[in-house]
Amino acid sequence: MRAAIKAGSLDMLDLSSNSRSKLLELARESIRQHISTGDSLTFETSDPELTIKAGCFVTLRQRDSLRGCVGTFEPTKPLYENVLRMACSAAFQDVRFSPVSKEELPGIHIDISVLGEPFKMNSVDEIEIGKHGVLVQYGDRRGTFLPEVAVEQKWNAAEFITFCAREKAGLSPSECGRADVYLYEVLKFSEPS
Repeated sequence: MRAAIKAGSLDMLDLSSNSRSKLLELARESIRQHISTGDSLTFETSDPELTIKAGCFVTLRQRDSLRGCVGTFEPTKPLYENVLRMACSAAFQDVRFSPVSKEELPGIHIDISVLGEPFKMNSVDEIEIGKHGVLVQYGDRRGTFLPEVAVEQKWNAAEFITFCAREKAGLSPSECGRADVYLYEVLKFSEPS
């Protein structure tokens, strides 16, 4: 396994290109299997890069438009298992979109974001746009935006937190000020264009 690299206040795994390719292949095959049979893809490995316990998000795009994005922060399962589950969740359970069809699948582009350990933000000045994702939590409500969202929307750090709190966590303006904000980094990789 390649060395973990220190990324701010968290350790970030640096996956080999073979592991990245395998995870992208598994994500696509998981979706294809579900479309074809309705079953989950069965896969097992002892590869230490694929079995590291890490959360992830799988993002689906169609002609540069979002087509699904679902993830988990819970690092309780091996990375490859989370990728398999999140790929199908993004394709078939993202409530913002209809399920991905067999005809659409060849035109779907897959991104995987492996999540670093979230750490509590002390000041909005800690956010580096394009580097940090945000996780806003208040009671049992929480929401997140991956780092690229702030770049795509051209938000500053304060807007990034506010939109996440309101749009993703569903918080009122008064709750936003009392919410806990966590930052995290991602290791993002994509299928070739």
